[in-house]
Amino acid sequence: MQGKDQTEITTAPAEQSSDKLQTVQPTKSVPSRTPAARIREFDWLAIGVVLLIAALFALAARLNPHPETSLTPAAVLSATGCGLLVTALRKLHTSSRPGLFEAAVGGLFLALFQFMAAITYPNVVYALSLAYDERLGFLTTWALIAAFSIIFSILGATLGHLAFAPLRPLPTRTNTLQPLPADAGREEPVPPARSQHSLVSYLISVLLLGLAPTLVAYVFSAAFDYMLRANLFFPGPYPTLRLLSTMLPWQIPIPFNLSSSDPNSLIFLLWQLWRIPLFLGNPTMFDVQALEPYVFNGAALGFLLLTMRDQHTRSNQAPDASGRPLSLSCPHYLLLEIVLGILLVLPADLWIVRGLQGLLQVQIFAIPIRTLHILDQFTFILNLVTGPLVCVGIGIFLRLLRSKQASLH
Repeated sequence: MQGKDQTEITTAPAEQSSDKLQTVQPTKSVPSRTPAARIREFDWLAIGVVLLIAALFALAARLNPHPETSLTPAAVLSATGCGLLVTALRKLHTSSRPGLFEAAVGGLFLALFQFMAAITYPNVVYALSLAYDERLGFLTTWALIAAFSIIFSILGATLGHLAFAPLRPLPTRTNTLQPLPADAGREEPVPPARSQHSLVSYLISVLLLGLAPTLVAYVFSAAFDYMLRANLFFPGPYPTLRLLSTMLPWQIPIPFNLSSSDPNSLIFLLWQLWRIPLFLGNPTMFDVQALEPYVFNGAALGFLLLTMRDQHTRSNQAPDASGRPLSLSCPHYLLLEIVLGILLVLPADLWIVRGLQGLLQVQIFAIPIRTLHILDQFTFILNLVTGPLVCVGIGIFLRLLRSKQASLH
């Protein structure tokens, strides 16, 4: 009788405690804000920096009284650098995803800012309201620019995320040798496995990023010519070289005067704002808008290299022979920026310095075109120096900025 009472007394608290656990357990499994949800938030810092750079270049282009040849295709040629910069800024605080949505928004605003700069030129809206053909070509071209800017910005973000992804640790090696009887009580330390980006891997990544705008020019010029033929417009000569010429900040100036009273000048202005570009040459010797791809790509590469350096420094990797952590040195950092600048400017600079030659085919007739020179030896050297100089200058500024931030912390 007494044992029975004891069992009843001991089982009652157990049943009560199990009931409490069942009632409390669901409330602990619903957190208010998970870390994964914070990572998936919109990256306002990345999109803000991209929009600021794009807006400044569009404003600088609009302040020019005569449109430069780089006004229309600048958004497409800068798209891969825009997406790359978005990924680089995201990697400063997370490496979970490349930020494709932010890259798409940045590519859209790249085209939108350039479109606003083009349509705000005097009498452009009035001329488009009168000429149906010009309105069709103008709107179709800028819609094509917006679509390709979004696509290539997403591709640039993806390429940067994959090329500069943190390396996974190698599997730990185990010592399979049987110890001798005298050393049975000793344990030999096995050196930890480590993996790091070599200079060659960095150079391969920079090669892909530097040649991306040239590839974009080929693809977009083909799509633009197809759009012209589909809308029954007269195609222009040298489509790819015309597009690549907009990446050269220094050219032989070809001045022209746009008079608001001359209807031919207004038609010429419209062609400059949507034909890519119909007439080669800039009214001034230096084109600020042509520096936009160099700024985007140089800043993106600088942020990516500094992020990889910080990851190597913070990781528990084996030190080198001097006992210091393995990281990207300053000479290698500057070398990669120089290589990027050369790869961005060299293809267009080499192809256009020899002069533009070709045939203009009109139905069954082929008309030879006079050789056109928009570069001489002096402007060729200036372009070859300006590209690496812009990338290196941005890289040095970012490195000094990160060093100052590190010293403050």
